Amino acid sequence: MSLNALLSAMSRDFAANADPDILTVMKNSRQNLVDSGVHKEALGYGEKMNNFVLLDSSDTEFSSHDALKKGPLLLNWYRGIW
Repeated sequence: MSLNALLSAMSRDFAANADPDILTVMKNSRQNLVDSGVHKEALGYGEKMNNFVLLDSSDTEFSSHDALKKGPLLLNWYRGIW
């Protein structure tokens, strides 16, 4: 199964089982991002970004350079609820 197909299936499953109020908040938040135009500044498919180092949830360094030695790297920023 391709990554796109897997992500689409996960999205459909989440939408079918999530609290409708949460789905509304998520939909409105997404629309606010689209309306802000911030996505126009994002890297596009195939564009390269600089190497970076971040701390993970255990305060262990995560290096994009080291991760890329193992294969492709998919980045996902998750805002969460706070």
